[in-house]
Amino acid sequence: MVSNIAGRIRQMRRYPLIKQTLQNGLDTIKVLRSKGSSNTQLLSGRIRHTTQSPLIKTILRNRFEIVKLLGSGGSGDTYLALDLDLPGQPYCVVKHFQPKDSNPDAVPIAQNLFAREAEVLYQLGNNHDQIPRLFAHFDENENFYLVQEFIDGHDLTEEIVAGQRLSENTVFNLLKQILEILVFVHQHKIIHRDIKPQNLMRRHSDGKIVLIDFGSIKKMSALGSGTTIIIGTPGYMPSEQAKGKPRLCSDIYAVGMIGIQALTGLMPNQLQEDPNTGEIIWRNKARVSQSLADVLDTMVRDRHSQRYHSAAEALEALTSAQAVSPSSQSADKDTNIDDDYLLPYKNFLLLLGIGLGTITSLVLIVLIYTLLFTSTSLPTNSTQLKFKRLIEKFVDLTLVQVDIPIGKSATNRGVCESNCAIAKNTNRQITYRNIIKN
Repeated sequence: MVSNIAGRIRQMRRYPLIKQTLQNGLDTIKVLRSKGSSNTQLLSGRIRHTTQSPLIKTILRNRFEIVKLLGSGGSGDTYLALDLDLPGQPYCVVKHFQPKDSNPDAVPIAQNLFAREAEVLYQLGNNHDQIPRLFAHFDENENFYLVQEFIDGHDLTEEIVAGQRLSENTVFNLLKQILEILVFVHQHKIIHRDIKPQNLMRRHSDGKIVLIDFGSIKKMSALGSGTTIIIGTPGYMPSEQAKGKPRLCSDIYAVGMIGIQALTGLMPNQLQEDPNTGEIIWRNKARVSQSLADVLDTMVRDRHSQRYHSAAEALEALTSAQAVSPSSQSADKDTNIDDDYLLPYKNFLLLLGIGLGTITSLVLIVLIYTLLFTSTSLPTNSTQLKFKRLIEKFVDLTLVQVDIPIGKSATNRGVCESNCAIAKNTNRQITYRNIIKN
């Protein structure tokens, strides 16, 4: 009997679909997007629709007016609200602690997570521009609320779209921004535990990435030898986190999966695993350089000991890979080619400007010359002759100045000499013809 069960378990491990189904069972509550006004939730595999919350139009603490339901989770609901005390009544986000799990043992855990989120937001948000700030944390009518900064932007699900592959340079910049925020979080010995595209916002005001939803965080100081509650999103959650033993490198795994998703256009559950090593097979689905692929492979290693241990280490490796990436080098090369291609046109425009300036000067001289020698009060013939010679010398001097080379390269000298010679001969012929005629 025991041998039969063990055999069936080994068979289940060979099929990724069965494995994924088991992992999905860990995600007890998941908010699904709906284009309608109601909010759709998946609770233990059953879809239910929530009606409009009774908190709408409610004013908490005589300051925060609830406007709209944004979403629901296992520990409560999230609302968009107005801060009535500030000028312009700006938006803010209100989280209402209201556990939906009927198990009485889950309530203290959820309450602990809720209080911990407030503590972390107060600690991190006030010291980092890309983490929401905490405005208030209070209880009212035996209900607990958390008020935080509203991020006006869109989450990365609008940029990382299924079936669309992003360029390598775009993924480099995306990973760099995420890791820079995570470096700050990890410096405080905090594990986010739920990094995914939905929790990464692109702020409209400056285009920066903002890391949100700290309701699943875990402090390293609270980690003991035993297991902890399993929190995370399947596909972005590594094996040690699924076993209740998260580490800093568990966040690195999630960031690496986001990078692979952006490069391949495939969701994490669409990627296959090596049956022998457990590593993700993805390189054949993307156009990627060896340097970036190696970094991502290290980020998503199945064994946590083989990954980068912190965000700082991963960021350093990513920066080094970007420096040697062929895509960034080819971009610089293309820029140089464009400059060389446009150089003759730039020289031509410069010569054209000099020629037009010279012609304008000569026209003014001819006009002055004509006005002087057709005046009723003419000077003596000797004076006229001296003035005429002075103008001719000035014309010669002006035409000689056009011969000054524009560039030092052989290409520039060729362009300059040919154009200058034409401009010089043309201008001299026009000028002398007009002077002799007069």
